[in-house]
Amino acid sequence: MKRARRLAIAMLAAGAAFAVAGAEGQTAKRSRGRAPDSVLVRIGNEAITSGLVQRRIEELPEHVRPQFTTPEGRQRLIDRLVEERVWLLTSLKQGVADRPDIKRQIEQQRRDLLIRTYVNEVMAENPAPSDSEARAWYDAHTDEYRTPATVTISHVLSRTESEAKRVRQWARSQDWAKLVTRYSADTLTRGRAGMLGPTTREGVIGHLGRQPALAESAFALGEGRIGGPWKTEHGWHVIKTESLKPDGVRGFDQVRGTIVRQMSAKRSQDFYQSRLGAAKSALAVRADSSAIRKYVSQKKTARERFNEAQAAGPPPARIEAYRTLIQEYPDSDVSPQAAFMIGFIQSEELKDYAAAEQTFQGLLKQYPKSELAASARWMLEHMRSESAPEFMNLEGDSIKVGTAPPKPGKDKSEKP
Repeated sequence: MKRARRLAIAMLAAGAAFAVAGAEGQTAKRSRGRAPDSVLVRIGNEAITSGLVQRRIEELPEHVRPQFTTPEGRQRLIDRLVEERVWLLTSLKQGVADRPDIKRQIEQQRRDLLIRTYVNEVMAENPAPSDSEARAWYDAHTDEYRTPATVTISHVLSRTESEAKRVRQWARSQDWAKLVTRYSADTLTRGRAGMLGPTTREGVIGHLGRQPALAESAFALGEGRIGGPWKTEHGWHVIKTESLKPDGVRGFDQVRGTIVRQMSAKRSQDFYQSRLGAAKSALAVRADSSAIRKYVSQKKTARERFNEAQAAGPPPARIEAYRTLIQEYPDSDVSPQAAFMIGFIQSEELKDYAAAEQTFQGLLKQYPKSELAASARWMLEHMRSESAPEFMNLEGDSIKVGTAPPKPGKDKSEKP
C-alpha cells in the first residue's frame, strides 16, 4: 500500500516537472522569437517601450502593417507615439479630461462601444437559414419567381403598306438579313439584321417603345415565322420571330442567394426583437405612458426656436422662423433678439430698408426697455450706410446683446 502511494506521488511529481519544463520551453521559444522589452523614450514618469511599439504594429490593419516593419517605419511610429503621448499628457495636465463636454463624449463612446459589442455577440447566436429552410420558402413562394414569356423580334420598317407587302412577299424566297439591309427604313437596326430584341406581352420593344399589339402579333406568329405587315406610328412592319420562350419559373439555385438574404433579414429582425424583449423583462422595464405622452407633446422652448431660426438657411426661412418664435413667445428673453435679427436680415442681406424700418420701429414699440432698443435706433439711423455696426457679429445671427452702438464723433481713443 505504501509502495503504491509512493509510486503515485512519484508520477505526480514527474508530471509536474514535465509541465514546468514544457512551460519554460514555450517561454524560451517566445523569448527567442522577440527581443526583450526595453525603454525607448521616457516622457516624465511615462515610458515608451519596444513592447508597446510592437503591440501597436500588430494592432495595425494588415495592409498597413508592412509600412511600419522597416527601420524607417518603426522610427516613424516611435515619433508618432511620442507626439501622441506628449499631447495626451499635456491635455490631461490642462484638465481637458475634466471638462463636462469631454466627459459626456467619452461616456457616449463607451456606451456605444459596449452596446455594439454585446449586441453583435447576441446577434451572432442567430443561425443562418439552412438550405432546407430556403427550399421550403422557395416552394411556398414559387409565384414570386415566375418569368414571363418573351419573344425576340427583328423587322423591316417600310414607309407604305404596299412596300411592306412587297417585302413580305420577297421574304419567302430571299435572305432576311439582305432584305433588311436593302429595304428597311429603320437606320438604328438596319446594320444588325433588323434586331429589336426581346419583349414580353406588355410590348416594350426596343426603341419603338410600347407596342403591345405588335408584340401580341409576334407571339401569335410563332417561332421562326415571318409575318405582317402591321402598322404603328413609326410605319409598316414586317417582322420575324427569332425566338420564343414560354413563361416559367426561375430555378431554386438561381434565387437561393436572394431567398437566404430575405430570410436572414426577417429572421434577424425577429431574433433581435425577441432578445430585446427578454432583456427588457429581465430588467423590469416599466413605461409611464401618461408621462411619455405629456413629454413628447410639449412644444419647443423659445431658445430652441431661436437656435432653429439661426440654422434655418435662406433669409426668408430665417425670418419666418424668428417670427414664429415671437408669435409663440412674445415675452421671452430671446424675443427682442429675434425681432432685431429680422430687421437685420431685411436690411443687411435683403436690402429691403422699408421692411427693416418697420421691423425696428416695431421692436422699439414692443420692447422699449430691451437692451437692443439702442441698437435698433442705431440701425434706423445708419443701416443705409456702408459701414457695419461694431456691435454686430457678421459671422452669424448671434449678437452681443446689451452692447451700446457707437456714438457719432471721434473715438475717445483717438489722439487730438
